[in-house]
Amino acid sequence: MRETENRLNRKAMKNGPEQSMAGPRALPVALGFLLVAGLYASSRYSYLLFHTLTEFFCILVIFVVFVLAWNTRRMLDNHYLLFIGIASLSSGTLQLLHTLAYKDFGVFPGSSANPATQLWIAFRFVSGVSFAAAPFFIARKMNTPLVLAGYAAVTFLLAAAVFLGFFPDCYLEGQGLTPFKINSEYFIILLYLAALGLLLHKRHAFDRGVLRLLAASIITAVAAELSFTKYISVFGIFNLVGHLFMLVSVFCIYRAIVVTGLVQPTSLLFRNLKESEEKISDLNRELQQHVAELQESNRELDAFSYTVSHDLRAPLRAIDGFSQALLEDYGSRLGEEGRDYLQRMSSASQRMTQLIEDLLNLSRSGRIELRRGEVDLSAMARDVAENLRKTQPEREVEFVIAPGLTVNGDERLLRVALDNLLGNGWKFTARREQGKIEMGRLAAGGNGQTGMHAEGGDVYYVKDNGAGFAMVYADRLFAPFQRLHSRDEFGGTGIGLATVRRIIERHGGRIWAESAPDQGATFYFTLTSRG
Repeated sequence: MRETENRLNRKAMKNGPEQSMAGPRALPVALGFLLVAGLYASSRYSYLLFHTLTEFFCILVIFVVFVLAWNTRRMLDNHYLLFIGIASLSSGTLQLLHTLAYKDFGVFPGSSANPATQLWIAFRFVSGVSFAAAPFFIARKMNTPLVLAGYAAVTFLLAAAVFLGFFPDCYLEGQGLTPFKINSEYFIILLYLAALGLLLHKRHAFDRGVLRLLAASIITAVAAELSFTKYISVFGIFNLVGHLFMLVSVFCIYRAIVVTGLVQPTSLLFRNLKESEEKISDLNRELQQHVAELQESNRELDAFSYTVSHDLRAPLRAIDGFSQALLEDYGSRLGEEGRDYLQRMSSASQRMTQLIEDLLNLSRSGRIELRRGEVDLSAMARDVAENLRKTQPEREVEFVIAPGLTVNGDERLLRVALDNLLGNGWKFTARREQGKIEMGRLAAGGNGQTGMHAEGGDVYYVKDNGAGFAMVYADRLFAPFQRLHSRDEFGGTGIGLATVRRIIERHGGRIWAESAPDQGATFYFTLTSRG
């Protein structure tokens, strides 16, 4: 049952207001025609009755628009409708005063049609300016209390200007409309046309059905303004036609905002949710395509790595082996220069072999799947240290490895990391009579600057008393092929620390270093307990 309901809700959101209103559209249109016909018939009996009914109907709808927009303001991410709703309270108030001040209505003293016409122009100015300004709030939030206070102040000032006699005359008995009133109507038309242009420019922010209704509302408002520039008498035919156009304009707003917001609130209030779902679906398809491409690239990279591993290293081993054989078997015949050439060939092939091995380690460190488990870093470091001693047994290097350094991680990758870190210390202590390499752990929140880098976790370190480096070059340490010392001083490919950083980051940690020239170096790193 719940799944069926969800499917129906998703279907309703997908269809939008255009399809949701398609079925019952004929009934409101028919009722609209009947309403217009009834109002026209009432005008044949009494124009004042027609005017009163039309105006009050419009005022009622405008106030309902405000109520709906105000009570849904926290759910509206498109503030166009909220802005129109707040503006409706102001324009509706001025329209109510216009209706009550209409000639022969009898609410306010005096028989002149000027105050009602002035209030009408004030009402239409507020409406036209609001529609022209509303598109600017489609993609940006507005300060709702400030806008509400601003419209309240504008409404009060306009009404006060009319009743205190400061507002320009709009209608003179026996003469008709004043130039100010006619020119104001044309200016209001320009405001509505600008509003229409801005609305169409930002049409992507609206469902097509709502967009058409809002556009129709603005167009019929323009037609109403044109009619109101033509009448001579406030009871004339052009005044009647203008009010009918205004009725249609308000009806379109009613259909676009009130009905859509009440009958299909998800289509109006959560329209962007539907668009977000569509965008997410598109992004998922793109992501799946990228994943497939990445998988293919990984397969190609694996094939390349296999080729490098087997097809390139074998010839290099052959070059190195034959070079050594020539030196051993025919070295005395080659002379000093020939032996030097062969030794260079052998050294170059060994460096190339080491470079290939380091590149493969760098590639694997970023691609292979982590297989986490308990890893004894202390035992691993002791094993690495023993292997380093075997490479140069004549050297005097002290290894100080703290016991109990147990972490959760991938044993294969962490072994590569320690090979490089301890090997780095071994390499750069080569010129010390008594080298020293330490590995240990700082408790969480340790002392000084180092402790601050820990961010609440244990910090492990590998420290040596070797050549060191200037901290100004520290940012180059972990980049591939970046060397702080020449190959003549210290060997290496410049890839080891880049591999270490990638392995540490794969484990959710980070690595940094502290050093000074000829003062040794300390490499700190963290590891998360879980992947």
